[in-house]
Amino acid sequence: MAKDDGMIFMVHWTHTPENCPGRSKEGATMLNDFWAGREQAEKKGVKILSAYVAATEHTYYIAVQAKDYQTMLEFFEILAPTQTGNIHPVTTMDKWTDHINPNK
Repeated sequence: MAKDDGMIFMVHWTHTPENCPGRSKEGATMLNDFWAGREQAEKKGVKILSAYVAATEHTYYIAVQAKDYQTMLEFFEILAPTQTGNIHPVTTMDKWTDHINPNK
C-alpha cells in the first residue's frame, strides 16, 4: 500500500489476566496465527504500521492503515472471542495542523 492508501486506525485490545489466551496452547496458537496473518491481510489492504504489547497489562496497541473499515475489522475478528477492543480512526498531526492552520 502506498503511504496515503486508506485510513489510519489506532487499535487497542485487552483481556484480563485470567482470560489471557497466552495461558493455553490453543490461545497462544490463536495469537501467533493472528500475528502471522498480517502478510495475508496486507494483500487485502490492511497494513500494520506499528504494534506494541504491554505484556503485564495484557494490552495491545496497534496502528493500522486499511483501505476500508470492514477489511480492517476482518483482520481483527480472530481476537474478538477473547479480547475487548477499541478502534479509533485517526489522522496525522501534520494533516491536522495543516487543516487548522489559521494562516491558510
